[in-house]
Amino acid sequence: MSEKPPKDAPPRSIERRIKAIYESIPASERVLADRVLEYPSDVLMCSATELAELAGASKAAVTRFVKRLEYSDFREMQREIRRAQSTGDPIFLNAGRSQREGGSNALLVHLDQDMSCLRQTIEQLDQEVLIAIARRIVSARRVACLGYRNSYFFAAYMRRQIIQIRPDAMILPLPGQTLMEDLGQFGPDDLLIAVGLRRRPPELGRAMQLMQQAGVPIAYVTDRRAITSTKFAKWVVPCQVRGTSLFDSYVGVISVLNFICTRAVVLSGATGRKRLNDLEEMIELLSELDPKN
Repeated sequence: MSEKPPKDAPPRSIERRIKAIYESIPASERVLADRVLEYPSDVLMCSATELAELAGASKAAVTRFVKRLEYSDFREMQREIRRAQSTGDPIFLNAGRSQREGGSNALLVHLDQDMSCLRQTIEQLDQEVLIAIARRIVSARRVACLGYRNSYFFAAYMRRQIIQIRPDAMILPLPGQTLMEDLGQFGPDDLLIAVGLRRRPPELGRAMQLMQQAGVPIAYVTDRRAITSTKFAKWVVPCQVRGTSLFDSYVGVISVLNFICTRAVVLSGATGRKRLNDLEEMIELLSELDPKN
């Protein structure tokens, strides 16, 4: 039988404990922190030794990690997660130990994984945060979408949708230019949309920090592992990207970006609709799209 959480137990206490010490812990324990943040249910399904093996750490590192989080022992940390599960928080129902290839049902397993990532992403987000970003897209003087590596694709997707309602959105970094050649003049009236999914280069955090110091509001679309870079953003949109596959699942990311852009179109009103209509007319005049294909 599940334990009932104490009435005064703060939600996601273990998550806050990890994030509070994350920057100061050694790499041997950081891999454990990453594993617990992404797959908290593994703590219940595993012994301390098994958790160490899954994370690629030693049992001694698990012991040090548990003490650093100020739990008396591994069992107390398990109780903390069991209490979180009893509240129905879907993140604390997420386990990675059950990863499997799926055999003849591999495609269905893949579908389940993507649906899980999508559901966990949407259920954990505050709709008002997404609408606030959409509102800022419409009202900002200038908008820049920034992303590196895989995140560049999603930054480009955002820019591609935004330019349909306003002409001055840019994608960064541009080939052959330094970042500050475009961002250097940004200020409080502008908006930086930063996409930073896991395996982020250090340039992203440095750019976000500099823009925050310049007073630029930042909307940050990221994953649940992000910790240090989130403090630079005004709005943080954490997405679930880890499942049973070798590669990350981005279905939640693209769905959230689609929602933000759709809301921006609605909020742009007559001005946005006029630009959309004008663009469609120009595309038709130049025959840029084949209606028969």
